[in-house]
Amino acid sequence: MRNSLIKLNNEKLKRLLYKATGSKIRALITGILATTLIQSSSGVTAIVVALICADLLSLSQGLMVMIGANIGTTTTAFIFTMQIEKYSLLFVIIGYILLIFKNNKAQNIGSMTIGFGLIFLGIDIMNKGLGFISDSVYFLNVMLMLSHNPINSFIGGTIISALIQSSSVTIGLSQSLYALGAIPLKSAIGIMLGANIGTTIASLIVAVSSTKEAKAALYVNVLFNLIGGVVFLILLTPFSEVFRFLENITGNKKLTIAYSHLIFNILSTVIFYFIFDCVVAVTERNLRFSRLN
Repeated sequence: MRNSLIKLNNEKLKRLLYKATGSKIRALITGILATTLIQSSSGVTAIVVALICADLLSLSQGLMVMIGANIGTTTTAFIFTMQIEKYSLLFVIIGYILLIFKNNKAQNIGSMTIGFGLIFLGIDIMNKGLGFISDSVYFLNVMLMLSHNPINSFIGGTIISALIQSSSVTIGLSQSLYALGAIPLKSAIGIMLGANIGTTIASLIVAVSSTKEAKAALYVNVLFNLIGGVVFLILLTPFSEVFRFLENITGNKKLTIAYSHLIFNILSTVIFYFIFDCVVAVTERNLRFSRLN
């Protein structure tokens, strides 16, 4: 991808990217929209890294797109609450039909629709599987371990998300477990907080052959999610009570986790937005210092 982008490094592409990421707010919105569209913050992060490596995005632009991706990925949790997984096979069928057409746009939409359908087909299978194993002694022991201490659920969410490289699926799992009554609200939120960190840790894989600027953006993104997760974990009791109140209004347990995911990311982003310039300045200074050495 990096080599292809370098070949496409022309003025028209630069102008397009500048318009999309020319300011902090535009870069943030671009990250939100891109992740909402492709439903993968890891995918957006990989693209951003490639763009930074190709000198099509600056460190500050790329970093803000990554931060926006954290908010964009919250839309998946809301989709999970709509029980859209019941129609997952329909999405797959529609996608395959679109692939028949010779039109490139139709084929691209078809591929995206198939991927979308397969994600929710997996969620549907997972939900049915959880229903069957919920009475298992081993399952109950694991759930007891997670529910005993929110830190355990936080660590568990981080590990699961890092292994499967998907915070959306991990959060979908926490929604299902909470809806089944297998884990309490604090544990479900703990898994959600950990999932945010796990998916950014997994994204470090793309840093292996990246430039120093791209690596710096990835490291700051991981640090952003780590600090945010730890702070909200410390404030978990009041945080969870707010969403318990919302749950009493909505009556939807899955929606409770979706709201907690959204609000956590929005609050973290708002705080980071105001210190963003300082963070970028420090990061760029460290990069200059490392080049001198």
